[in-house]
Amino acid sequence: MAVKEDPLPTATTDAAQSPEDSQPWEDVPSPSEENGETNSGSLLQPLELPSSDEHWSVLVVRVESLSRIVVRLVGEQYSDELDILEANMQELYTGPLGATMSSEWLREGDCCAVEHDGNWKRAILLLRNSPATVFVGDLGCELQVELSRTRPLPVRFQQLPFQAFTAEPYCLRDLAPFLSSVEARMFERWSVFRHNVLAADVVARCDGRPVLKLFDTTDEEDLCVHVELLCCVLDELSPRLPSSCVPKFLNRDGLLFVHSPLSALLVQLVEDEMNQQLNEDSCRQNLRPQRYQIGTLYCVRYARDARFYRARLVQHGDNHALVCFIDYGNFETVSIEDMYTLSPDNAHRLWQLLPAQAFCVRLHGWNPDRADELAELCGDRVLPLQVVEPQVESGGAPVARLLFD
Repeated sequence: MAVKEDPLPTATTDAAQSPEDSQPWEDVPSPSEENGETNSGSLLQPLELPSSDEHWSVLVVRVESLSRIVVRLVGEQYSDELDILEANMQELYTGPLGATMSSEWLREGDCCAVEHDGNWKRAILLLRNSPATVFVGDLGCELQVELSRTRPLPVRFQQLPFQAFTAEPYCLRDLAPFLSSVEARMFERWSVFRHNVLAADVVARCDGRPVLKLFDTTDEEDLCVHVELLCCVLDELSPRLPSSCVPKFLNRDGLLFVHSPLSALLVQLVEDEMNQQLNEDSCRQNLRPQRYQIGTLYCVRYARDARFYRARLVQHGDNHALVCFIDYGNFETVSIEDMYTLSPDNAHRLWQLLPAQAFCVRLHGWNPDRADELAELCGDRVLPLQVVEPQVESGGAPVARLLFD
């Protein structure tokens, strides 16, 4: 049975009616123009999702891409109801009444039952061909099946909405275009989570789909799904000489520290989560260093904007320390009071494991008199970077020209 993954269709409700004869297997009266009841078409209502303020429990049914997954809600009125319904369907279609039901009753747009991997699933008949095309609403996918493996679906099985819906994993939509070379490895990592019930926080909605931050809570320590997916491809997250860049810091010697577009997204992700946690006073107290060790990575508050950034300790005294902000390349003297350890839990380990994202280039034809002009380019603007001398001695920086108007 081949699977064709397409967007979820909308069930039609205007299909042709069944013949006038009543079906002995049906649990409602035959169609009537007076009460509007029909055994053809679809009586299914759209699935109403819980409030975004609630914590959801979900099961990942299928991973369509790094930025699109199909999930089902877990709970009494969702997965529990579906389990009961499918058990009743199995009993009906494998019993004597099921043998009397014919796919000849079905028209395109009708709700139907389809046999899939030995189990009966609810579906909508999209194309009455050979093979037929059906949309299996509780799996969120289209299938090609022989018409003989479909049956009419009694009205009582149409009261529960289709349970599968598409969602977007947190942060992966923007990163996905840069991760195509490691997509297979990330899909393999996804398989670890597909059989577990995941906790989900709704952080946004995009194109009508919920954006979910997913956590696997089945072990002693919670695993953050997007962190685990990125950590399995850390070797691809080291900064490389980009053809376009986001200039971040220019020092007095003409060394420019830049982000590639991917680095800019990764740094933003790490910093947003780091600041979200450290902005809670109670959390900050638990992350106070017991001692300070040169070469260790810390979360350090930057005085100019009061945000926290990753920084490596270079030297320290009783009240102040010299640190290097590893994702920007600048060295700063900061107060010891503004330094915190990185969270040790698995859900935030990307803070610790992500390589430093600042890539250093030496500006071609560096003129100190233009330092202020060039420094103004540092920010969030993406600019072309033209490499002049890519081969450099060990420990040096490639020479490049920054192109701007």
